[in-house]
Amino acid sequence: MKNYKLRPAESRFKVGVNIRKWRNMKEIKQKDLAVSLGLSEAAVSNIENDITNVTLTQLEDISTVLEVSMEQLLSDPQQQYLRKQESTPDPDPDNLQKQLIKAMIISLQKKDEQLQELMGLLISNFNGINSPVSYKRLSSNGAK
Repeated sequence: MKNYKLRPAESRFKVGVNIRKWRNMKEIKQKDLAVSLGLSEAAVSNIENDITNVTLTQLEDISTVLEVSMEQLLSDPQQQYLRKQESTPDPDPDNLQKQLIKAMIISLQKKDEQLQELMGLLISNFNGINSPVSYKRLSSNGAK
């Protein structure tokens, strides 16, 4: 059998980011997409973050739910917008651009919410470590 030289994982095509962009453009929550696909929200998150490889069947299902073609899912919506602008002027050229900006804002807001939640957990854990009860508990176990 012939040995094939494969590209390193970090340079391989990543479809998850495109799925997230299309989902945000369609204003579909990750949880709603997960329910429609019969997957957990964590599974959809893993697909969008390219942690889990998406199967062809899942890709077909995602394209159906998002109402975009599989070809569209495989390409960045921002790049499609740029190509479309170059080839054919749209009667409402600002519409897709507005959708892209809105999708990016939604994505950034989601990341901000996740960071705030993480910071809250870190602060509560830090406060728990510094509380007298925790210190006594640690001291009784021989730790200082």
